[in-house]
Amino acid sequence: MNIDLRCPGATLHGVKMTVPCVLLAVLFTSAPAGSPPASLFPVQRPDWEIPFSKVDDFVLSVMPGESDRTFFDPLLGREVKWEQDVYCPTFTVVDGRLWCVYRAWGEDEQWRLGLAWSEDGRNFSRHPEPPLFAKPSDKFLGELLELPGHSVSYGDSRIFQAEDGTVYLFFNYFSHGVVNDQELAIATTRDFKTWKVHGRAFAGEAAKDREVVPQSAPRRFPHPAIVTELKGDRLVVKKIRGKYWMYLNVLATKGPYLFTMATSDDMLNWRILRNEEGGLVEPMATRPGYFDSRYIDTTAAVVRDDGILLIYNGINAEASKGGHPQLKPSAHYPAQVLFASDAPHRLLRRSETPFKGGDPALESQPIVFWSAPLYESWSLVPWRGELLLYWNHSFGRRAVGLWKAPIQRNLRTKN
Repeated sequence: MNIDLRCPGATLHGVKMTVPCVLLAVLFTSAPAGSPPASLFPVQRPDWEIPFSKVDDFVLSVMPGESDRTFFDPLLGREVKWEQDVYCPTFTVVDGRLWCVYRAWGEDEQWRLGLAWSEDGRNFSRHPEPPLFAKPSDKFLGELLELPGHSVSYGDSRIFQAEDGTVYLFFNYFSHGVVNDQELAIATTRDFKTWKVHGRAFAGEAAKDREVVPQSAPRRFPHPAIVTELKGDRLVVKKIRGKYWMYLNVLATKGPYLFTMATSDDMLNWRILRNEEGGLVEPMATRPGYFDSRYIDTTAAVVRDDGILLIYNGINAEASKGGHPQLKPSAHYPAQVLFASDAPHRLLRRSETPFKGGDPALESQPIVFWSAPLYESWSLVPWRGELLLYWNHSFGRRAVGLWKAPIQRNLRTKN
């Protein structure tokens, strides 16, 4: 469907296991050699941005530690240690409890989705088995079910909640190291016990995600951000002009990386947004010479009085390809942008600099993942009068950190 974009007005089953939070004290105070200057990450931010701050002076890992817990993988036909690493938690609030779905790396080098819950946002209990993993009955997996001796990865999830309490989980599936092109799928639940997997989000567009945006042949649509609003103690998805709206980054093996949008009537069937001429809508471009010169990675989108605030990560390109010369290639930095509430594609304001990065204490530690500084904002959730923003980092160990901000008055829904 084309939309005219030119109008400017327009206690679970199983055993409960509690894992305490781990604090890794940072002892370094001087900036390491090659650390970017603090002026690239000014503490004083524009007044329209959400003012996120550190939780404390330590590196906080809210999903710490690995385990040797096993479960029976029906594709492998054997027990497998499924939680050798945990990462990328996505959050929502249900019945006054903070719930989390996270990515777990198994001994077979495949990913599965684990489940955790918390009463304070920093100490988590984890379910002993993954609630979401590939099964022989999952026909939407297609030829992946025919791979001999291999399981299928579920990973990089994002969780959204509808006003009626339905929880929608968007995740990528593939077979790591065998079939690396990833498809974006959706599962739903209301109680975190029973899940229904609906299949691909873009099944109505094309047979494969690679064909959805043919000019870029996406290897994956990694991290969708659907527009939400704050209602009570929850972020819930919101319709604008009769549609749900998604900000979407496209990582491609052919053609350029893109930042585009999609819409849906029902949260299950999505279509790429196109203008009247059939071209892609690209609401925000990369910027040569800036921290977001290579590509844009979405985190969370929330309606405010003044528009739709999108938290995103800017990824820096190599200096020879237009990247910021004082930042490392592929480094991830969080920033914010404001779009019009009645026209979610229309850009109003955008961060000139990231709101986090260049931490000399963190960057004094070895980088253990991705080979570049990773200040990757991942999941936004309201909790007891504050906004919690969980982020992935890889300094000293692969871990999940936490920033927070007060819930501002302009985020609250007027009834």
